Amino acid sequence: MRYKKDYRWYNVKWFRRMAPVYDYVEFLLGDLRKKVTDKTNDSNPKIIDVACGTGNQSIAFAKKGFSVVGIDLSPDMLKYANKKKKPFYKLKFIRKDATRIPYKNSSFDVSSISFGLHDMPEEIAIKILKEMMRITKKNGEIIIVDYYTPRRGFVSLLVHKIVKIWETKNYDHFRKMGLSHYLKRVNLKQFSKESYLIGNVQIVVCENIK
Repeated sequence: MRYKKDYRWYNVKWFRRMAPVYDYVEFLLGDLRKKVTDKTNDSNPKIIDVACGTGNQSIAFAKKGFSVVGIDLSPDMLKYANKKKKPFYKLKFIRKDATRIPYKNSSFDVSSISFGLHDMPEEIAIKILKEMMRITKKNGEIIIVDYYTPRRGFVSLLVHKIVKIWETKNYDHFRKMGLSHYLKRVNLKQFSKESYLIGNVQIVVCENIK
């Protein structure tokens, strides 16, 4: 199908161009990374960070002593992620397609995905959410960070125009449908939500009730 070809094209070619500059916006997200790690209730969780990119959220988890696997399809993004990995982190990065995650059912206490779903065709995003549900233990946490459209029209329009400068064509569809649409399709219910960056980013935590 065409959406599958587009998905692979973006993960190989588009992210090859983005990888060298991806971390320049990280200074805006440092506090957010910490907020995400603080959402984990387990004292020693085993975590998978899906579509991990250059590894910033994976590393934030690893800095707290958690056991972490970061998975991404882009070799160029993972190259930068591995450069930042310290020998004492309980962390590894693997290059795999997150629509077919190579782990058994209920392998992780927590799964997370940050700024990934909006980059994907909807059908790919749904497959990935289902995989995250499969590999996360019953009653485990699924943490999703992505864009949110605030009610204030001017702020929403301004941020939208700025973000569109670097985002893929799938961003418009995600913004229009909203994360709640994706969660409803996989029957995943959120139990907490926090806004960030003037309401333009959301941290949503779901309980994996199987």
